[in-house]
Amino acid sequence: MTVSEPDVLIEAAEGPAPLIITFGFAQWNAPVAFDFVGRLRKLEFLLGQSFHRIHLRDRSLSWYLHGLPGLGSNLLRTLDALASQVRALAPTRVLTLGQSMGGYGAILYGLALGADRIVAFGALSTMDPAVARAQADPRWLSVMERLQAEGIRPERSDLVTLAAASARPLDLRLHYGEQPDFPEQGPANLDLFHAERFASLPGCRIHRHAQANHAPSLLLQAQGQLDAVLLRDLFDVDPGLVHQRRQPVLSDPQLQAMAGQLLRGASAEAVLESLLEQGLAPVSARSALAVLQRDPVFLAATQHWSEQRR
Repeated sequence: MTVSEPDVLIEAAEGPAPLIITFGFAQWNAPVAFDFVGRLRKLEFLLGQSFHRIHLRDRSLSWYLHGLPGLGSNLLRTLDALASQVRALAPTRVLTLGQSMGGYGAILYGLALGADRIVAFGALSTMDPAVARAQADPRWLSVMERLQAEGIRPERSDLVTLAAASARPLDLRLHYGEQPDFPEQGPANLDLFHAERFASLPGCRIHRHAQANHAPSLLLQAQGQLDAVLLRDLFDVDPGLVHQRRQPVLSDPQLQAMAGQLLRGASAEAVLESLLEQGLAPVSARSALAVLQRDPVFLAATQHWSEQRR
């Protein structure tokens, strides 16, 4: 079942399943889009299971501190409506996920909904303009000042304060880069101030990425590691089980055998079944197949083989 509103996309699985709620990141030169839509479908394939999915986006660029069309006219009504949707889905677990503005939203809504786990990349800990000025951080100061003028008090936007006041145990996985976004802003990554604030919370795990800036997810994606990181952070899957180009699980002969089967017309399902019969972990087999099917050399071989058979 799929339900779509301007800023809400609900995709329900059949039967018991975990729910992942994603939050779109801020885009200044294009409309804010739903995030992780295709990535979650890939994770479903890698795990061999379906999820309930709710994708949210804040086109007003208000860091999810106001309402969302399709849910409510203010934050409280939006959270109430979203909580009703969650109850209707009756998920086995509730997980929230986002990056940058979406990471802030994932934490804000995750705390309010009592999510079982929150995963965020490059999330701020507060939208208090006084804090940004004290840190000489101009990046989103105009947004913070607008929100303050619209009545958002600093204590309502401070995620560390909200998390510390929560009666529910926190399970928060955060990722930050260590490279500055812009050299003119100094040699330090301004997000690390927020990472240090979050690190004081019990139940919070901070992952720092030496080569990344504000968007560590983009670096992980470029390195082919994002799937393994998300599987670990969302579902506790051992990254060592996930086949990656830089960290392969299957040997070259195994990959060559897979490629040969596919080129000779075997279905992906048959290839997977063959790997599972060899005792390979399902996530290893599925991730290896996904990597192989996207490999430029394999794609060229597939095209050549198709042309030869015409």
